Amino acid sequence: MRYVLAIAALVISGVLLLLGIGQRTFLAGPSEISFPVETNSEAGYALIDGTELAKVPGQANVVVRSEQAFVATGQTRDVEGWLEPYLHAELTVDKQQQRLLSALIAPAVVDAPEAGAEAETPQPRDPRGSDLWLEERSIDDEGAGADASTLRVPVSLGADQSVLIASNGEDPVPTDVSLVWAQDPNTPWAGPLLAAGGLFALAGAVMYLLAIDHNRRGLGPRRGRRGPLQGIRNVFSKRGAARGTAAPVDGADGGSAASGGGSASMRADRRTRLRRRLAIPALGAVAVIGLTGCSPSYWPQFGPETTQDETPAPTPSSAAPVPVTDGQLSRIVQRISNVANEADDALSVDLLGDRFVGDALAQRTANYTIRATMPDYSVIPPRITDDELDYELVQSTESWPRTLFVTVASTRGVDDPEDPVVEDADGEGSESEPTETPAASPSLALVLTQETPQDNYHVSRVIALRGGISMPQAAPAEEGTALLANDIESLVVPPGEVGAQFAAVLQGGPDVPEAEAFDIAEDTLLQNYGKTLAEQAQVQSDGKGQTMVYSVAARQGDEDPVALSTGVGGALVATTVIEEQIVDAAGGRYKPQANGAVTALSGLTGEQERLVQEVAHQLLFYVPSKTDGSKIQLLGVTSELVGVRN
Repeated sequence: MRYVLAIAALVISGVLLLLGIGQRTFLAGPSEISFPVETNSEAGYALIDGTELAKVPGQANVVVRSEQAFVATGQTRDVEGWLEPYLHAELTVDKQQQRLLSALIAPAVVDAPEAGAEAETPQPRDPRGSDLWLEERSIDDEGAGADASTLRVPVSLGADQSVLIASNGEDPVPTDVSLVWAQDPNTPWAGPLLAAGGLFALAGAVMYLLAIDHNRRGLGPRRGRRGPLQGIRNVFSKRGAARGTAAPVDGADGGSAASGGGSASMRADRRTRLRRRLAIPALGAVAVIGLTGCSPSYWPQFGPETTQDETPAPTPSSAAPVPVTDGQLSRIVQRISNVANEADDALSVDLLGDRFVGDALAQRTANYTIRATMPDYSVIPPRITDDELDYELVQSTESWPRTLFVTVASTRGVDDPEDPVVEDADGEGSESEPTETPAASPSLALVLTQETPQDNYHVSRVIALRGGISMPQAAPAEEGTALLANDIESLVVPPGEVGAQFAAVLQGGPDVPEAEAFDIAEDTLLQNYGKTLAEQAQVQSDGKGQTMVYSVAARQGDEDPVALSTGVGGALVATTVIEEQIVDAAGGRYKPQANGAVTALSGLTGEQERLVQEVAHQLLFYVPSKTDGSKIQLLGVTSELVGVRN
């Protein structure tokens, strides 16, 4: 009976161990679930919503086999906005058929065509490099896949995110596309089965050992049988006696030798018995430690399960979402920095066109034109870096255009001369005294605008912040802010009128009525430009006995101001004022001279009856609310000669 129980325990152990091992091998199921995609060859792009990927458990991977493969992830509203003008396919998961279904979506018609005219179809675009994507991968990325023509992208998306699949924008979506879900090797019964199998194996071995001991007890001597496993020990004692030492020799020392040998044999037997007693508990301990050291995926989890479905939904809010993440914003700034620095080095306006528009483009265009003719021109725009300064305002919106305000560090231009040449009012140049240490490069405020989903963010204004100023308190960038209307009445001055009123101060001086709204106590711009500059030039001209007349006119620029709420009642307003510095011969024999930067920019040379130099001042103001009681502060300015006429 003892043998039957022992063998039964060992058989049960074998079955349990086989099932436990099978849970991790042949019973574990496939390591991946793959659904092929039936794409429509006419579509240039394919869209997969994040909710579709969540229908199948496991880590989702998009696998595309094509030399032009491209995969991007983004917010669903952004991906759909980008795809809206183009024919594209929308993919859905069919779990029953284990495949992906494709529905063709026609492009939206934004502008209705005139009667009898055909609707214009926009040219497809390459989706690479769009500022909308959270992440993008293409076949030529390093480490895109083991196969040179296979792109495998693991994606983990929220319910409001989607995947875009494309080639180069011109060719249709690759036909060899599949979604693969890597399965989690979670086998909760493998651990209990292996542990139970080990315990049954241990119990069966013990019972089998006891059965052998019971049978062997009757074969040994009846006297002196004490202690556990006596039958087993008798077998080993007999084997030891058979392998014992030779019989003691006769003689005087024989008894002593036999006595010594018997004592050594007894000590060896005791050590052997001790090791055998410890062997079985040690074997059990090793088995238990080995089984309890398994991965948690081997054991059932009895606590409450936490799944993505149980994650509490965010509280609905009436505020529009923030359109860019921190990662997107950093990538946008880095791309702008790369374009600006490359264009600065090459003095190339064509390169600037990828990322600059409006007054920011006009400033650098004029500067490049002058420096191409005058390499020693003293005015060199600071180089834009990608070192963000943690003061950002992001417009909260779901639609377009979208506006960002970012502050970054700058560095001095590599060609910045140590002894700059300063233009006098009459066009003659004089060398300024060299300074011992060059001035620190200013922090820059960038105003960025994305006009449509298909466009990237472009810099519309680059403003050098004044040293020693403190930026107004603002809401964190991740909370977003509002783009204010230019006619809002809650501020000291409506944003659309700030530039015009400051232009009146620049032209008329601090005594004009408009100056009451501005804090101009230490305004260096008013000290170096506008009426002050014209009066100084007139005094110098009169002192030389010349008859030329100096005057100034200022107006708000053509580009619309940008006003972003700071969240504390006030607003940052970026605008541009065009200052016209006028020199008129007034019928006298002394005439203004066109040379230097004026000639480089306009092509005019020699004496002119009248000379008008246009200087663009890109300005950043903090405009408080009417209830605040404070005045408008000028936070930064960038001035550049942008035009000349006679």
